[in-house]
Parts: sequence; C-alpha cells; structure tokens
Amino acid sequence: MPYLVIEHLEEISDWLWLEYSHVAEWWKEKLIFTNVREDEREKLAKLGSVLTESVTRFPFDRSKIIVLDLQAEEELKPEDIDDDTIIVVGGILGDTVPRGRTKEFITSKMEGVRVRHIGKPQYSIDGASIVAKLIADGKRLEEIEYEENLTIKLDEFSEITLHYAVPKLNGKLLLTPGLIELQKRELGYTDADEEISDEELIEFFEGKRELE
Repeated sequence: MPYLVIEHLEEISDWLWLEYSHVAEWWKEKLIFTNVREDEREKLAKLGSVLTESVTRFPFDRSKIIVLDLQAEEELKPEDIDDDTIIVVGGILGDTVPRGRTKEFITSKMEGVRVRHIGKPQYSIDGASIVAKLIADGKRLEEIEYEENLTIKLDEFSEITLHYAVPKLNGKLLLTPGLIELQKRELGYTDADEEISDEELIEFFEGKRELE
C-alpha cells in the first residue's frame, strides 16, 4: 500500500482536525504529515507519522512521488501507484474559487515528481485523500461518484452549502464525520455535548431527515 503525505499548511482548526481525522481512518499507518511546527507535533502524532521538514525539502526519492494538483494535465490512474509510491496532498482548506495554492506551495518546488489530478472538481483534504485511496485500490477516476456544492437546509430560513465535491462509495456520501454537527454548533443550532450519529448526518446531508 502506498503512503499518503499531507503537507500541512494551515492552523489546526476544529474543521481541519475533522478532515485530518477522516483521512487517518482511510490511510491508517500509511499517513504522514510534513511541514509540522514543533508545537503541533504531539497533536498530529495521534493521527499519523509527523515530520517537521516540508515535503518539498525532504530527501524522498522524487521518482516515487505523485503530487495531486487540480492544475495537472494527467489524471491519477491505478497503474501510476506502487506499494512504495508517495502521494502528496496539500493540507489546504479550499477556496470557493481555487487559487492554485498546491502548485504555488508544493508542485512548483518539487522538480522531478509526477503531477496528477483527480478530476475537475475541487475536493476537501479528506475527499482528495479518499479518492486517492480508492484509485490506489484499483478504481478508475471515471468510476468514482461525487456530488458538488451540496446545500442543506437547517430550517425554513437557514442553509449550509459546501463549495467543493464530496466523494461517494456505493451511493453513500463519504462526508467528513462531525462536520455538520460542528457547523450546527457554530451557528447555535445544537449544544456542544449533543450526540448525533454519522448515519443521521449522512441522511441529513442527503436531505432525508432534519436534525432535532
């Protein structure tokens, strides 16, 4: 199984922590965080291996590295990936309009690596990491379902729209666990200690139920 490297480029917010935790569920001991500050090492070490050095400077064999970049010309294919391949994802919370930050902070600084995209949609960090894992496991890009710009009504007057794509597997949205609960809590819809199951969140996200 290949390795997944997240080049850590954001502060560890509640949202980012949920995404990183979701990545860890999929990649387990093959997850590596790079570019990590000393004061963040202990926290991120709960999810994966941690390196303070940036992946752009670490002496990995660059012929083994694939950087996922929305601006790449070639798509990621199963045959690109071997057990010793290192897939690099930018630890960047996306913008509504992509600004090419993966190319700016990673790709442009790593001569000799392969650069691949995973389709036209912009994914979250965990979404991109899941798509990469599905391709590493043998799926082709055209076989992977997703939904873009999901909008969920909270009540008659309020709604949440996620301006990125969420991958699906066997028809089920692979939503970041706890994300909608976090959004509802920040908007004052639910108490911090309220328990909401992942199944309820998925059904809520798909418009099949409302959260009390």
